[in-house]
Amino acid sequence: MPSIKIVNQATAANALNGLKFAKLAGPALISLWCAGVTAGDTISFSVGDREILRLAEPNIEVSADVCDSGRDQILWAEPAEGGEDLFLAVTATTAQNFLVLIDEL
Repeated sequence: MPSIKIVNQATAANALNGLKFAKLAGPALISLWCAGVTAGDTISFSVGDREILRLAEPNIEVSADVCDSGRDQILWAEPAEGGEDLFLAVTATTAQNFLVLIDEL
């Protein structure tokens, strides 16, 4: 199962831009975890042109630079078509930590 894990991500129009696995090889189920430093920060997630998550406020991180898979899940097994690009827009006062899990079908 491919995954993308980033710690201390600053504001970005697409935090996944240029990263390996950001373009789906085939159909997949996508799960997402995120935690941030500052309350009120947001993330948005899209697959291709399909917006799945808009301006969600992630949990405050449980410890410095930690995305806790036991408590910070935002998306679970969201279906996505193959060949599409993943987009994760981040608005962070300080930083956010996230994990994108790609369960290829």
